[in-house]
Amino acid sequence: MLKILELYSGIGGMQAAAQESGLPFQVVASYEINPSAMDVYCKNFPGSSKPHNILGLSLEELTRLHPDIIMMSPPCQPFTRQGLKRDAEDARSSSFLHLVDLLRRVPQPPRMILLENVAGYETSQTREQLVDMLLHRGYAWQEFLLSPTQFGVPNSRLRYYMLAKLSEEPFTFTTSPEVLTEFPYCLCVQSQAFLESLGEPCCRCSRPVKPSLQLLHHKFHSYHHGSSPTNNLSSELPSLSSYLDTEIDLDGFLLSDKVLKRYYMLLDIVTCKSQRSCCFTKGYAHYVEGTGSVVQHNTQADMSEIYSKVQTLSEDDPLRIELLHQLQLRYFTPEEVTRLMCFPPWFTFPPTTTKKQRYKLLGNSINVLVVASLLIALVENK
Repeated sequence: MLKILELYSGIGGMQAAAQESGLPFQVVASYEINPSAMDVYCKNFPGSSKPHNILGLSLEELTRLHPDIIMMSPPCQPFTRQGLKRDAEDARSSSFLHLVDLLRRVPQPPRMILLENVAGYETSQTREQLVDMLLHRGYAWQEFLLSPTQFGVPNSRLRYYMLAKLSEEPFTFTTSPEVLTEFPYCLCVQSQAFLESLGEPCCRCSRPVKPSLQLLHHKFHSYHHGSSPTNNLSSELPSLSSYLDTEIDLDGFLLSDKVLKRYYMLLDIVTCKSQRSCCFTKGYAHYVEGTGSVVQHNTQADMSEIYSKVQTLSEDDPLRIELLHQLQLRYFTPEEVTRLMCFPPWFTFPPTTTKKQRYKLLGNSINVLVVASLLIALVENK
């Protein structure tokens, strides 16, 4: 049984990933201070230990918990442009630096660590302090920059990941001092017959085949794309159609006239047939630029033709808005974003969590399929 200490637990993406991985585990404690996130977490994981503040985690408590693995997604704001990139000087890094200090001193450090953060973390001072601790305690580690698109999901979300293991437990894949930009195992969705053959690299991508990973991805893509998922995810992504709601109350999600008038040229517009979507951030549906894609709900309208007409009109011409209305441009619903973040079907939000809170919590969360895949790669020793 894998004993997991879940830090910065948020809405429970790490625990959801552990459940989807199929690995036997027990969450010995979870730490989080956001009340809205805690409400979602407790709804989906009833009976879990009540979240706490990481700054309250003592050396004695960490020693008593004695986790096999720490899974965490520390605050990303210290490393983002919007967060001013203050790095270790940012107050939001204090809890993580406290944890690093504890790990440096705890008598029996955890066997493994899985960390997620934004791209850019790999060059941060905070990461340097983490690496210094890993060297001091005898860990080996591998860093990655990966996106869900590499896992067959039509959503870009490039993130930094670190897998670390005590050196006496070597990785089962070839490691590199460089930050890897490809997953080390085969991600092609194979037939059931292929799953039963062991020991041979994939004939398509030439990467090692790990049966548990194949089962995870076969389950995920079969659920979203039917009984015959795409055979080679590296060649073509599936469309957004299976991630979108078939029935939706447009009134609650249509872009306002104010947004259309001011930002229509900045929107990233997709349809149900699109094979991509942009990363959703915590500001989605509140801010426009760089926070995620919007859906052209009326696929019968010709977007190119409408945009060409709009650009010939003066800014104060009311016909511009009338033309843009024909596209029925809307935000993704929180449920659709949840699917693209690969949360399992059983994951839900409490009715008390507002739409704005859901977008914010999802924007701060993780992609469950990517983390579940990395967890299998980290834990399985063959």
